[in-house]
Amino acid sequence: MIPAHNALRWLPGAIASLGVFGEIEILVVDDGSQDGTGDYLRGIAASDRRVRPLATTGAGPAAARNVGLAAAQAPLVAFLDADDRWRRGKMAAQMELHRLYPDIGFSFTDHRRFAEDGTELATGFGRCRAFAARHSMRREAFILHRDAQAAIYAEPVVATSTVMAQTALLRAVGGFNEQLRRAEDWDLWLHLAACAPVGCLPRSLADRLVRAVDPEGPEGQARRIARRRVAEAYALPVSQLDADAVQQCRTSQLALEADGAALAGLRVQAAMLRLSAFAQQPSGKMARAAARDLFGMRSLDQRVP
Repeated sequence: MIPAHNALRWLPGAIASLGVFGEIEILVVDDGSQDGTGDYLRGIAASDRRVRPLATTGAGPAAARNVGLAAAQAPLVAFLDADDRWRRGKMAAQMELHRLYPDIGFSFTDHRRFAEDGTELATGFGRCRAFAARHSMRREAFILHRDAQAAIYAEPVVATSTVMAQTALLRAVGGFNEQLRRAEDWDLWLHLAACAPVGCLPRSLADRLVRAVDPEGPEGQARRIARRRVAEAYALPVSQLDADAVQQCRTSQLALEADGAALAGLRVQAAMLRLSAFAQQPSGKMARAAARDLFGMRSLDQRVP
């Protein structure tokens, strides 16, 4: 399922990345685009029977994905943002995982991350210190323990474009919360993790575009408010699973804001956010990142333990 709002620049690549896998339906939801996305979808649907164009009126990604969910006919739904890409073998590997473990509610994979200029960033799991420390030796698919919700809460381990989930479960919980215009995906993964086991493939099977965001700009503030709202909603049940997860979440949220500021060229602001995160949970990695933001001292990667 692909929600698309004025995403014609990236959409053909996203669809192409799905490969020639025949037994799927490609639900693309045009969310009020004004860049020709609708015409493009109608054209490609005429030549590719897998593509099912759908449309909403610009109500946001949560509503767009819910429109796709209502139309889905398959027992599993996989998500892909229009500016992201799947890597070869992703769908087959996840479908096999769900076949072997039919009780899992959803699964996710590691992913590669890229800035808008093409610079490769740390992988999804590579930037999640606690998750990586616990699972770095794993090479094959596995099922997260009963504290899966706490792991998903503590760090941004789940990227939407890596998720495959049971259609029936998604519908049973009401899909994405349309009252959230940001962080609606994080909210849903936390909800699903409380309902069923979660599977993980520790391989980078998707490419994710990471956009620059000024933490104090309108988009940055909207993200921060939404993330805080979701964090507060799940803090109590998560703390009962893992007492450290709530503090880890606060630190990771600061790191997310710092990443957006760094990509936007706001290096001092990024460094201050990282130092705030360091004050909460000291780590050499955070100290190195703050130094790079302030001084561009990339050599510190080798010198700071």
